[in-house]
Amino acid sequence: MEKGAVLCRVTAQLSLERLKLKGIPGPLCNMIYNMIDCINGDFSGDGSYSELSDVTSDLRLMVEYPEKFLRDLDVNTISLTSQLLKETVFVRNDEFASLQCAYRNSVSGFPEIALITGESGIGKSSLADRLGKFIASNGGVFLQGKFDRLHRSQPLAVLATAFNAYCDKLILETDSERAKLIASKLEEALGRDGCQLVKVIPTLGHMIVCDECDSNSDATQDCMQNRLYYLMCRFVETISSCTDCVIALFLDDLQWADDVSISIVGEILKSSDANKRFFFLGCFRDDETENGHPFWKMIESVRDLGVAARIVELKCMDKDMVTKVLSYLLCLPPRLVRSLSDIVYHKTKGNPLFFTQFILSLNSEGLLYLSLIHRRWEWDEEKIMSRSLPDDVALLFEQRIDKLPPDVKLALYTLSCFGASIDVDVIKELEADLGVRLIDPLALAEEEGFVNNLNAKFLFCHDRIQEAAYGLIAEEERCLHHMKYGLSLAKLSLNAEDNNRMLFIAVGQINLGGPSAVSNDDERLKIVKYNLAAGKIAVGMSEFHSAFTFFDNSISFLKKTHWRDHYDLSLELYELAAECALITGDVLSLTVLTEQVMKNACSFEDTLNISYTCMSTLGYASKITDSVEIGLEILSTLGEELPRSVSDSNIELQIQATREIFDELSVMDLLNYKMMTDKKKIIAMKFLRRLKVVCHQVNHALLPVITLKMVEITVNCGISPMSPIGFAYFGSFVAKLGDIRGGYKLASLAKSLVTNMKLREIAAQVLFILSDILCFIEPLSIANDNRIETEAVALAAGDVPCACYSRVLYASIAFWSGSKLSVSAELITQGRRFVTSRGHVTSDYYLLLLQQSVLKLIGTAASEIMTEDDLKQCLMDSNNRHVLELYYFQKAFVSFVLDDYSSMKDSANEFFKFSAKSWMLMPNHIFHALIGGLVSFHIYRETKVYLWLERGIKLKSQLQLWAEQGSSWTFENKCLLLEAEEHFCNSRLDAAQATYDKAIASAKAHKLVHEEAVAYELAAKFYFNLSDFSTSLEYYTVAHEKYCEWGAYAKANSIYACIQPKLMSCLGAPSAPPISFMDEVEKQRFSFKTDQRKRKQQ
Repeated sequence: MEKGAVLCRVTAQLSLERLKLKGIPGPLCNMIYNMIDCINGDFSGDGSYSELSDVTSDLRLMVEYPEKFLRDLDVNTISLTSQLLKETVFVRNDEFASLQCAYRNSVSGFPEIALITGESGIGKSSLADRLGKFIASNGGVFLQGKFDRLHRSQPLAVLATAFNAYCDKLILETDSERAKLIASKLEEALGRDGCQLVKVIPTLGHMIVCDECDSNSDATQDCMQNRLYYLMCRFVETISSCTDCVIALFLDDLQWADDVSISIVGEILKSSDANKRFFFLGCFRDDETENGHPFWKMIESVRDLGVAARIVELKCMDKDMVTKVLSYLLCLPPRLVRSLSDIVYHKTKGNPLFFTQFILSLNSEGLLYLSLIHRRWEWDEEKIMSRSLPDDVALLFEQRIDKLPPDVKLALYTLSCFGASIDVDVIKELEADLGVRLIDPLALAEEEGFVNNLNAKFLFCHDRIQEAAYGLIAEEERCLHHMKYGLSLAKLSLNAEDNNRMLFIAVGQINLGGPSAVSNDDERLKIVKYNLAAGKIAVGMSEFHSAFTFFDNSISFLKKTHWRDHYDLSLELYELAAECALITGDVLSLTVLTEQVMKNACSFEDTLNISYTCMSTLGYASKITDSVEIGLEILSTLGEELPRSVSDSNIELQIQATREIFDELSVMDLLNYKMMTDKKKIIAMKFLRRLKVVCHQVNHALLPVITLKMVEITVNCGISPMSPIGFAYFGSFVAKLGDIRGGYKLASLAKSLVTNMKLREIAAQVLFILSDILCFIEPLSIANDNRIETEAVALAAGDVPCACYSRVLYASIAFWSGSKLSVSAELITQGRRFVTSRGHVTSDYYLLLLQQSVLKLIGTAASEIMTEDDLKQCLMDSNNRHVLELYYFQKAFVSFVLDDYSSMKDSANEFFKFSAKSWMLMPNHIFHALIGGLVSFHIYRETKVYLWLERGIKLKSQLQLWAEQGSSWTFENKCLLLEAEEHFCNSRLDAAQATYDKAIASAKAHKLVHEEAVAYELAAKFYFNLSDFSTSLEYYTVAHEKYCEWGAYAKANSIYACIQPKLMSCLGAPSAPPISFMDEVEKQRFSFKTDQRKRKQQ
């Protein structure tokens, strides 16, 4: 029997060789050989089959993946290292499909971002790279950047890396039409601010032509930061909308991201450009990202605006997955590698990085090897099982690094001090300056699989390798290494071509070293100045978090006697640090810095900058009264005493007296007026402007006092950068007192000064006031177009509040000028998205109130947005008198239109109670006068209380005063309608009848369909009161048509549901309304609701 078995085996072996000579692939030959063994009853071989299902499984693998399981291995070229990463990624197909879905949704108009999370070494970056290849293969652009725990000193370095890479690609195709188009569009979109963005994205400077930035800009730092956000959004919107390419931005290791980079990504995601084709992908370690991380806050904010966030969680491989990966890696069926996979899973727990390194170590130690005889991978299970292995993959890396030659280890230690990557030129500079070999040893480290040299950068192959190398440096020596490298690079940065980048890297190393690593006082002073220089550059880039870090580190390097030994340097550092702390919201640091300056300042003048910062801080913290008190106190010390209270009559006299001064000066005189040179007056103007901002919220009575003081100082001492603000406000006061054209002339002068002096920081505020006055001169719909320009100017200057208020006014005036309610509803929805994305709560309140009114008029349940009780409580909690005034005004208006007399009367009482005297001329005064007058006349007719008649007449007179100088398009029909109502109240029936018809005709001529509808309805009520039911019905019928035309379906329905039956009854006719009219109303309401639901679902 034994001889027969041997003979069978020899015969089988000869058959196997013959098959191979015929070109049959080795794996198939082996299968046949093993099956012959089984036929002969021999099941002892490694490849022997025990079940038919095993044969079937192996054949299926050969058919589906012939390159792995059918073809012969090329023993000369096969390498585990080249295959490991690819094979590990292969097992993430479900997760990859989910990422593809998020990408397709995002570029198809349903904004969505994707986030890959999991522990270190799980394969997040590899999966992201796989998606990047998919995006690129489909014509997209995949930009990427990586945050680093150690390399965080350079402001916005990660975003700059990503966008610089994009600009580099465009520069390489300079002659292409696509590159020319993008460059042209970027120049147009960024305008004169392109230079600001070039500071962050240097390569952009080779694409666009831009002027030098204005170093004397008087912008506040919050405006500068907002402007940076705006420019980054414009950059992304432009590059993603002017071509068919999708721009995908991938940011790795978000757990180490800085606040500003996160904020910029959030702003890009929240911007609502409909043509934008942008996708964001991020990776983060879930065990190192706490709930309070800015990243999570950003995710919540974009979710609130309808941007979906898909989180793909990666887990370690289970046993079956480890078996599958090994099978594909070793080109062997799963049944042959299962014993090895059990050992590997036990050792690595299925962590992909640990798995990869363990397999490589087995290969390098000869425990997993390629058999030349059998032309397949083989292994020694006993030795592998007995091999000791650390619990953490970083320790495994440490063991491997420790076996390297000393010079390679030193090079890796040096590289690890800079984080996950560093430019090759930086390492070359260090090598030359320190006289230590670094480049050649790093090349050896690259051969060993520790680092890569890609795109002129040295990169660790994985973060855990960097962590391992850094961990091998003795803790007490790390600071010395950092300080040595930092000082070397700082010295070199003085002559470097890209000296800013080199300085940031140098200072980052110095600060990691810390004060304890400084050897002498001269070195300490140099370090202080290095940090100061880096901080100023960061401020110029509008990156105030990094700037504060530089200034704060600079202060930490100062000697204890620095106020005595280096007073000017100390004062400058503390002031700059305080300004940055204000912008970043670091109240504790700001308090400490302020106390130190106030304690050590040598003069009152030296405290002014810190006092201004402190005043601004209190304003931002809603401590408005305290902020006002500081401002008044400082101004008093500067010799600019402001009265705490002034009578209205006295203010009017002062305005008139000041106006007479302007009458003596021509426009050219003012445009060529002398410039202010007195430093105290210049700082006083700065404080006055800040005081004006905070008084807007709590003390309107001080506004004219502050404005008059600004104008007085300007007239006496010359023009300052703040003067145009004073002129614009003064023009508004003059217009409010009755001289609209004169006020407009003064506000136009302010605009001309802004243009001549290039004062872009206050341009939006001046345009805003000018647009307000223009609403009284031009038709509302025409004047409203200026709001679009004002918003754009405000955003470009970083003036977010002005941009938000412009959006509010645009939507509001569109409504009051008679836009279809469906259009108004959409404008309000867009406006709320705009202002909430910028965190401007007050603007959102204004739009929410208008939205409630519009939805009630349409007939859509406003409670879907917010219930009436919740809304009122929310507004009461805001403690904002102007918001409450608007709430009661809108409620009185809707109640008036919908014939809810009781609610109208109560709301009107509250509205007049909350109404405060305003010295400025604003568009809402027009609508308040019209609706307030109509409501007052209505209540008088019901109550016969003379106060209401008096109010109505007063408001009518105010409109008539504006009409004398303003646009007949805006005022004529309103004055006529109030005049008709007054006639009705005083029983002048013939006059009332004629005036109602004039008001109707005027509204029709001026295409104010909403006011035409109201005029028809009020005339119908007038005729009903006279018992002229036939005429009343005619007017009600036309009113119904006009309300339908406007889109006020709830009102149109109420006319037929309530009024018309009553009239028909009086006329003795059937009371059923014409079905055709009602069907049309319901059809339009249903259409609107359907559109609303679609938008909500999207």
